[in-house]
Amino acid sequence: MNEVLAARHYGAQGPRVALVHGWGWDGRLLSPLAQALGAHCRVVQPDLPGYGLNVGQRCDGFDDCVDQLVQAVPDAEVLVGWSLGGLLAIAWAARMPVRRLLLVGASPRFMQAGDWPYGMTEERFDAFADGLEQNPRRTRTRFAALAALGDSDARGARGAMAALMDDVPPTAPALRQGLDWLRERDLRDTLRSLPIPLSCLHGEQDHVVDMRAAAKEDAARWMPVPGAAHLPWRHGDLSDLCAWVCADD
Repeated sequence: MNEVLAARHYGAQGPRVALVHGWGWDGRLLSPLAQALGAHCRVVQPDLPGYGLNVGQRCDGFDDCVDQLVQAVPDAEVLVGWSLGGLLAIAWAARMPVRRLLLVGASPRFMQAGDWPYGMTEERFDAFADGLEQNPRRTRTRFAALAALGDSDARGARGAMAALMDDVPPTAPALRQGLDWLRERDLRDTLRSLPIPLSCLHGEQDHVVDMRAAAKEDAARWMPVPGAAHLPWRHGDLSDLCAWVCADD
């Protein structure tokens, strides 16, 4: 049986906020966002199984991963998920009585469909996923380039990801699982059914998750970030975002 997921903690007062990272990098990539939120609320940031603090852990699938996140932060009041972490946060919010949800560079469906033109095509996704088996590091490097593409500070975005490239890299099974979840999961109906306020923080230049996908959601707050790509927390003033996430009501 897996141990409870280890987590980083920021802040000492305010609502309990769970912050979930995305594919390819552990939670340290989001440390600027975690620190900003931690000035106003109590942030708990568990790394996913196979990543960072939990590189020795594993999960048996998407639902088991969500179960482990819930177990790690059972008293979460607000959920924040970036990229793949957004899918996990949506599923988490459907299971537990949280007060609000923030999606960062995320949408409820990653792949294109006949009624969803905003996702990645099968051909492009397959080309990306096939490279993982031969060279995981090269695949992560390609993802970093895509995540920074179009960013007004593309060099800084790539540098932030490069700095963590080889320090406790995620396991190959965790990377494969994450790509499977991105391919298979469609949580549009789940997201629409959530009876809680939703906010979306999204880079206007994001080439990983089309901004129009997030704009389709009935968000309480829609926060496009000019000049930002897939790491939008690196741009601008986060005070309004923190006020919404950490509101004690």
